[in-house]
Amino acid sequence: MKRPSLDSADHERGELATPAAAPRDPRAAIVMRGGKLGLLSLTCVIYLVVSGGAYGTEDAVRIAGPRLTLLLCVLVPLTLGVPTALMAAELNALMPLEGGFYFWVKEALGPFWGFAEAYLTLLYTAVDMAIYPVLFSAYLAFLYPLGTGGQLAIGIALVWLAGLLNFLGVRPAGNSAVLLTALLLAPFAAMVVFGLGHLVHWRPPGGRIFGSDFALALGGGLTIVIWNFSGWENASVVAGEIRDTRRTYQHALAIALPMVVLGYLLPLGVALSGVHSGANWEIGWYSEIGRQLGGPALGTALALGGMVSAFSIFTAAMLWVSRMPFVLARESYLPRWLAEIWRTTAAPGKSILACCVLFTMLVPLGFVTLVILDVFFYMGALVLELSALVVMRRKRPARDGLFMIGGGKIGLYLVTVLPMLTWCATFGLALTEGGIKDDFVIAVALAATTYPAYELCRRLWGGPPPGGSVFDALSSSGETR
Repeated sequence: MKRPSLDSADHERGELATPAAAPRDPRAAIVMRGGKLGLLSLTCVIYLVVSGGAYGTEDAVRIAGPRLTLLLCVLVPLTLGVPTALMAAELNALMPLEGGFYFWVKEALGPFWGFAEAYLTLLYTAVDMAIYPVLFSAYLAFLYPLGTGGQLAIGIALVWLAGLLNFLGVRPAGNSAVLLTALLLAPFAAMVVFGLGHLVHWRPPGGRIFGSDFALALGGGLTIVIWNFSGWENASVVAGEIRDTRRTYQHALAIALPMVVLGYLLPLGVALSGVHSGANWEIGWYSEIGRQLGGPALGTALALGGMVSAFSIFTAAMLWVSRMPFVLARESYLPRWLAEIWRTTAAPGKSILACCVLFTMLVPLGFVTLVILDVFFYMGALVLELSALVVMRRKRPARDGLFMIGGGKIGLYLVTVLPMLTWCATFGLALTEGGIKDDFVIAVALAATTYPAYELCRRLWGGPPPGGSVFDALSSSGETR
């Protein structure tokens, strides 16, 4: 079988083809000539990156209460999900490059802010990826209790199995996303069928929308809901590995958005119909709801679904996360060996390997108070992306039929402002709760290391060459219209 040709490095010996890690020609584009993600697989990847099912909302119900959680799951898609998806669709249509949002911000705001975008992304990813092995173990414990050592071993195995799937290339990873999405949605579909009467004769949950502690209820619940509805732009990092990326990414977002919203609202609607308290809710509670509705079989299926969900999200996240060190190495912010491409599968093998090693070290951290750090870094990166959206409207007003957000300046500013207002609503929790205040301070302190890290990386590895534009790269690779 003929191996795929990769960049200009097919003359290299061995299994790894090594493109110039930092092309001195600023017109050079990152070209990935392996398999491509189609509409179905990309839709499932986006669904998994953003959501992965209703798992993860349990703590929101416990902290914010049933009524406020349902309200937030209606409002946050409108104020964060839709604006972020529209932003991603417009900027990906304009700049469909491997590296996605890094190049959007670099082109609009300059090299430092492009680095800051990647740096904040790596910070929130490091936090986020530490969560899913623990969620996997939590749902496994519903079926088979594990000690600390067993949970650690399972978490590490999860990391390397996800890495193995990504070593095989983008197409197997995309195909696995389709299968895993079907497996994790099936138990929730059964739960909705068994609980259909709860939806047909739905009764709002009892109690007040806000409890006695307004800041805790709103800030805590909103932080968790934001975490469950974020990540619409992340798959843009593999734009060079998507078939007809402009059209496919736009359509995949349009399909995945209602999937995500309904994937939360329908199970929550069944589980919270007529209830008066969410005090018993904790990670794994959907298994108990399933047991009540459909007996032990459904409870077990939902526990298995929780395990599939954690593994699926981790695997889909590994797909795009592993491209970030690869892109930064190509930009000469990291060592050149991270830019090597596995010849047989067209995957950035050493970048994936480095991510597996890092996430293995993070597994022992467990599911601690990290969600607020995750949301803080993510929203900081999103500020830069939304700024890039506004700046590129001024720099490139003519789009030659490419997708653009409608509504003129009003539509543009609504898409920009609504996510920021949503984020600001979480600050009351961060500033008033003792332990959470400490996490907020830690988040600010870590974000403040961005410029020193930028200078250090430039000093060690040189940084990208001056001049040039991503549109030169698009032109040289034949992507412009």
